[in-house]
Amino acid sequence: MSHLFRTVPFAVALLLAQTGLAQQEPIRGNKPLSPQESAAQFEIHPDVQIELVACEPQVVDPVATAFDDQGRLWVVEMRDYPLGPADGQPPQSRIQLLRDRDGDGFYEHATTFANELVFPTGVQPWRGGVIVTLAGKVMFMADTDGDDVCDLQETWFEGFMQENTQLRANHPALMVDNKIHVSNGLRGGTVQSTDKRWQPVKGEPAALPLQGKDFAFDALGGTFVGMPGNGQFGFSEDDFGNIFLCTNRNPCIHVALDGEIIASDPWLTPRDAVHDAVIAGEASRVYSLAEAWTTSNLHAGQFTAACGVHVFGGTGLPGEMLNNAFTCEPTGYLVQRQVMRPDGLTFAAKRGREEVEFLASHDAWFRPVNLNSGPDGALYVVDMYRAVIEHPQFVPEELKNRPDQRWGTDKGRIWRVSSKTKTPTAESAASMNWNDADAAALVGALDHPNRWHRSTAQRLILEQIASDSAAFVAGLQTAATTAESPAARVRALWLLDAISKLPSQDATVAADFQTRLVDVIEKDKDFRVRRHAVELLSADNPQLPTALQAALTTDDPVLQAVAWRRLVLTSGKPISVPAALIQAACSDDLLRAYLMVPAVGGQCVQTAMLLDLLQPKTAGGTPSIDTLAIELARRVGYYGSTQEIGQILDRVSADQLGMQIVRGLHEGVVRGRRNWSQSIASDGVVHPGFVRIQTFAKSIAEDEAASASVRTDALNIVRLDRSDDTTQMLVALFESEAPTAVRSSAIDGLAAVGDPEFAHRILRDPSRFPPALLRSCVSALLRRPEWTSAMLDALETGKLAPAALDLSQTNRLRNHSDKKLAGRAQTLMASLSADRQAVIDRYSKAMAGEGNSNAGKLIFAQQCAACHVMQGKGHAVGPDISDSRTKTPEQLLVSILNPGAAIDANYFRYTVVTLDGQVLDGLLVEETANAITLKQAEGKMTTIDREDIDQARTTSVSLMPEGFEQQISPEQMRDLIAYIKNWRYLSGAIPGVATGD
Repeated sequence: MSHLFRTVPFAVALLLAQTGLAQQEPIRGNKPLSPQESAAQFEIHPDVQIELVACEPQVVDPVATAFDDQGRLWVVEMRDYPLGPADGQPPQSRIQLLRDRDGDGFYEHATTFANELVFPTGVQPWRGGVIVTLAGKVMFMADTDGDDVCDLQETWFEGFMQENTQLRANHPALMVDNKIHVSNGLRGGTVQSTDKRWQPVKGEPAALPLQGKDFAFDALGGTFVGMPGNGQFGFSEDDFGNIFLCTNRNPCIHVALDGEIIASDPWLTPRDAVHDAVIAGEASRVYSLAEAWTTSNLHAGQFTAACGVHVFGGTGLPGEMLNNAFTCEPTGYLVQRQVMRPDGLTFAAKRGREEVEFLASHDAWFRPVNLNSGPDGALYVVDMYRAVIEHPQFVPEELKNRPDQRWGTDKGRIWRVSSKTKTPTAESAASMNWNDADAAALVGALDHPNRWHRSTAQRLILEQIASDSAAFVAGLQTAATTAESPAARVRALWLLDAISKLPSQDATVAADFQTRLVDVIEKDKDFRVRRHAVELLSADNPQLPTALQAALTTDDPVLQAVAWRRLVLTSGKPISVPAALIQAACSDDLLRAYLMVPAVGGQCVQTAMLLDLLQPKTAGGTPSIDTLAIELARRVGYYGSTQEIGQILDRVSADQLGMQIVRGLHEGVVRGRRNWSQSIASDGVVHPGFVRIQTFAKSIAEDEAASASVRTDALNIVRLDRSDDTTQMLVALFESEAPTAVRSSAIDGLAAVGDPEFAHRILRDPSRFPPALLRSCVSALLRRPEWTSAMLDALETGKLAPAALDLSQTNRLRNHSDKKLAGRAQTLMASLSADRQAVIDRYSKAMAGEGNSNAGKLIFAQQCAACHVMQGKGHAVGPDISDSRTKTPEQLLVSILNPGAAIDANYFRYTVVTLDGQVLDGLLVEETANAITLKQAEGKMTTIDREDIDQARTTSVSLMPEGFEQQISPEQMRDLIAYIKNWRYLSGAIPGVATGD
């Protein structure tokens, strides 16, 4: 490579040290920058520097990297992103193998290891080659003759979905527990092994469905399994087995619960296993230096393409950045840093610096898509360097074939971020000579300060133990108890576990390992190490009960939770829960999940817990027990006997908590497909505890001074009683002027008890209900065929307006399981829309031409701005129409000319007639016992006292009236829709897109 590139690292560091860079002007336009020019556009944390490691032509379109023990840098190139090769052409993606032969930190020599690959997404070094994810498969590729070119390919697994290049299996990675993890890319698939070395875990099918799960398999052969978590493009693991994933809107997801807990609890789903360690979605914030374009304008300034999450574990950054989470945001040209701290079973995080990113660029072609740590302990940034990073599948129709979509397909960069101040520890971090490392050196490397070294040592030991485990046993046994770092002790334990399970292994090694685990549980100073030892204890270990009891006596609630659950499930009998664990579980939903074990020995474990929780406690410092009590009550209802349910009803008080516990019991009984009335009765007599709670609930539901939420909670209990008195009470609340939430709950109650007059009560005058309440009424009418038939009668006679049904309710009617009802609905809907179709057809003819967006902007200001906002101008009365990425011009035309076809109840026109004859129209934004508040055109808020109201009616028509065609011509409509669709492109800020002038 030329001398120019060899001096790049120093030049970049020097440029970034200059204070003038903070005021750089954003770099825009359609021209890419050279690596040196792009380097000058970075703004980065003041304590670190950034250097170029590799670039085009050696690297093009990189999406993933990995360093191996030979000093080579593996680079995955997705060269035909986003749509693949042209018809009839071979795939262009490949894996490059880079070397830094002169040791200057720049990888100047590249060899194409494998080419013509179909969308490769990640590599994991293994046995001199790499495990690769690509084309719906997990493969192994290796070079057997030493020329750095792949000449061996094995397919190990196949069946991952291949729907989209951004949503494919990716990031194969060796985990602490000796498994290879694969993020499934969100779309899952049905995966099976094509290699006899792997079989599904017991009880799972050979073709394993992965919807909503990630994937893992034993590195040395054994089983494969679905994993909690659902990663899109990214994976990271810390030294203690904590897995971190990401999706577009979620920059750092911690997988906090394992699959056994999720599978064993009727109330948990795979989604409950994960926790956003970093603020996600619309609450997230990113701070771009260049003008950032997001597919949805509503997502501006937020994470929209989070990827490559990495929890840093090296010495190459300042010490305070250890175990920080770093996430790429390529649409914002930045990498964000979050400082993480343990929070019970999971983590919480805060920004490294407020309103400033760790790394950001003024260069709008900088596209960081992945992160990795290297042997030197530095952080490496994979820069795809493209003009456009968004996949066409997720952009508006008008941008799917934009001319700049492939700009940058001959470019790509990899950057190194490291501390400006080199410490002795950091300088020695890369000093390991792997080629000469014997067993003792590899075991010693488990205690290395850099996580890359620890993981690499683990991998090399795994690769060698099948043929020479004896060389490692003694060293690992010593490391498991005496290694300086907890991280080393954990990896040593897992490697001993792998050795003990080898088919050829001496039984004494496994026995010694089990004895050593007990010693670790009782004596190790780090609770995280103890947790892993608890997990590794064999169920056959005779010391298991003693060891687990020892763990219960510690003061770490997480260790207690892990040990308690293991002890209950292995002993087959209920075990008392430590007070510290109960207290922690009151406020920690993840710890609570550990307590929700299935019944053991025919007994509901949660019954004793709940009874103890309800015992009177001293007031000082007692946490709120409500949430935990409700969860326990659900399990008592599900697993417990009638006698156990009766024990709980004996203990509960007639108060808010008592109501919640009864509700939990009911949910459990129903989930267990049992009869509620029989579950709370003895010899046909309803339990007095339930009667006591019912009486209290009725008093709260009728208390006008109570809040709407409290009254609604009470009604959930009231409706469990199916007596005539309950029906009369619900009818009275339904017909009252109580808050909408209370009346809606009363409707649900009447529907649940099967009120024979239910349909008549609603349909005799539907317009008397506020919009949100009317929508609840419609939902209730759809529950029973006879009620649905009555609703169709009202629609056919005009008593109920079609707009009272939202789109989903209309579709339910059209596709009703009762064919007769479905036919009536389809005929009705067709006839109702016929009168507007002629107008739509007339205006549709004008849509074929090219609209003038700038002319449409003027029309919007004149005709629409009173109720809508665009480009920050107008009034937010009607729905937000600025995000039109998924709406075609034809759909917008229909929405404008037939606004009542499918509208949200929140935008129904609500009409109030006052006693003095005033008629006020608007959106109902608030309703209290004393007043009604309307939002009117231009955002005007009007409040009317109830004592001044003669009538208040829902019109069930859109606030936007029909007849808009009388205001503008077909040609003006074309221009207006062109503006609505293209307002974001008028500035020309998106490369290659016409401005519409």
